[in-house]
Amino acid sequence: MMPEDYFKKNIELWEKFTTSYVDTMFNMVGKTMDQSQAFQDQMEKVVDQAVTQQMNATTATLEAVQKQIEALSAKMDQMLEKMG
Repeated sequence: MMPEDYFKKNIELWEKFTTSYVDTMFNMVGKTMDQSQAFQDQMEKVVDQAVTQQMNATTATLEAVQKQIEALSAKMDQMLEKMG
């Protein structure tokens, strides 16, 4: 083989390698981004569930307090009627 043929063959191999490498890197970046999006979606779901549960617990507590206040208010009204 002539030196030019080695050079040409070397360039062809280098082009194949770099093309393959770039494709592999793009695929890896794409997978990483997909996994990152899936992780973000999962975290949003977990946060939404936690917030919903906390809101439900807070609402239940406020309703219980409201009933106690109403009961106290009714007792106060009864006491005032007896006194007056």
